[in-house]
Amino acid sequence: MSASPAAEVRLPTLESLKSPVPAGKLVVARSGQGTQRIDVPLGKADAYLTVRLICLGPGDAKVTDGSGGSVIEVAGCNATAAYTTGFTGTKSDRVMRIAVRPSVAWRLLVWG
Repeated sequence: MSASPAAEVRLPTLESLKSPVPAGKLVVARSGQGTQRIDVPLGKADAYLTVRLICLGPGDAKVTDGSGGSVIEVAGCNATAAYTTGFTGTKSDRVMRIAVRPSVAWRLLVWG
């Protein structure tokens, strides 16, 4: 796991947001700042995925899969919420990319 100290200090925990843990195994837990690529170790391509994003900073956040398809789009990062989506994965979901301004801190969690 890679983490930016600034991101770890500024972002709340899932417990403090009263956000329940989804079913499945946690396969990605990454924190950082700015745009990054995230590898997702899927056991099988058609696994059900739950993706959760917490972000703080100016501007929007967009998480896409390896083919550029939208996973989560947030219009304004607000660290008082955990943005969540669930779907059946495909081969293109083995890589995700988070696109945010350089100053935006984020935490991305994926269960599969």
